[in-house]
Amino acid sequence: MIRFSLPRSVPFLAVALAFSPIALSGTGVFSTAQAADMQQTTQLDFSVMGTAHAVPTELTVRLSVRSDSPSAAAAQKDVNTRMAAAMKLAGGQDGIVAKAGGYSIYENTPEHGPKSWTARQELELSGQDSVRLLGLAGQLQSQSLMLEGLDWSLDDATRDRLLQEARTEALKKVRPQAEQSAQTLGLRLARLKEVRISYQEPGPRPVMLMAARMADAAPPQRSPDEQTLRVNVSVQAELSP
Repeated sequence: MIRFSLPRSVPFLAVALAFSPIALSGTGVFSTAQAADMQQTTQLDFSVMGTAHAVPTELTVRLSVRSDSPSAAAAQKDVNTRMAAAMKLAGGQDGIVAKAGGYSIYENTPEHGPKSWTARQELELSGQDSVRLLGLAGQLQSQSLMLEGLDWSLDDATRDRLLQEARTEALKKVRPQAEQSAQTLGLRLARLKEVRISYQEPGPRPVMLMAARMADAAPPQRSPDEQTLRVNVSVQAELSP
């Protein structure tokens, strides 16, 4: 028959167990302090940029019709007749959008000399076929319309595609830069707390028109310059020990 007996050191074990709540309490305090330490973060603010380049795809030609006359009615009639003829000519061109713009009439009262009236209306032509558009502008100049300006810009589809490319380029830089900064500081990236995106796109590019205002009214010629679209991404990141 086998018998089991407890060693005489059992009372010492009971004493050890009696003190165990204190030991556990101390461990709990240490864990809380450790968790609080882990919750300490450092805020990192930075920004990155993405760019996309393209040659403008759309040309806008701005012209005007002007008439001077002793009679306000006569000046307006002349402008209306010439604008109607210009719109008819432009309206027959595929791929060219013609818009009649602002209209004004005012009285001229010189200190010396008779009074007169001036009527004026703007005409805007736009399209992606710059060769045909500039040829049409030359025709209208020969009909005594005045060339006011040329603007190069990006069509909507091309602009949206380029902005998407620039945005993607910028966003791909965010996490690597945040992690590199954290490593340099001896920390680690905890999370990306906030990301803001803003756009910088060029407006229409005006063209100097000194040559275009010459009396021979030759069709204007101008090649577009490359434009740059920029996307800026501002980031707020949290770094932890």
